[in-house]
Amino acid sequence: MLNIIYLAALAVFLLVMSVLTYYSSSWLASITDPRSVVTNYEYYSSASGNFLWISTAILLILANIILWKTRKVWAFWSTLLYFAVFIILHTFWLNASFVQYKKDNGLLAGGIYLSPLVGVILLIIVAVIVFLNQLLVLRMHDKMYAKETQVEPLTEDLPENSEENSQ
Repeated sequence: MLNIIYLAALAVFLLVMSVLTYYSSSWLASITDPRSVVTNYEYYSSASGNFLWISTAILLILANIILWKTRKVWAFWSTLLYFAVFIILHTFWLNASFVQYKKDNGLLAGGIYLSPLVGVILLIIVAVIVFLNQLLVLRMHDKMYAKETQVEPLTEDLPENSEENSQ
């Protein structure tokens, strides 16, 4: 049942992120006033960024529950893949298109374009968080439900008196 809940949430989040990404990109193809295009693109871009962070956090919480109950890690890596796809789309494709649109319409006032670098750094940070989270949950689960190890008796016979050992 947990797997179905996770997959349903992932499907809904994929759909919403796809729609927000489409709206962001469609504004860059709009023929209206460039200032209006920039305003609307920034609105949908920020909405999709906020939704990406919130949905990734929710998926990570669900992945923690799945890992705790079933000891399967696939949900963690699905969450990371979900985040990676949309952060790459946003930073490498949409933001690059947005900068080009602003250049073409004379709205860009010089500067350095750091979006791909920021995207890669964010992706690395989230990957480390996912890995450490997975490791922490597995260790906590092992400590909480550790099997008691039995002490095995010594197989060697001990000498009867200690005087024989000293000689």
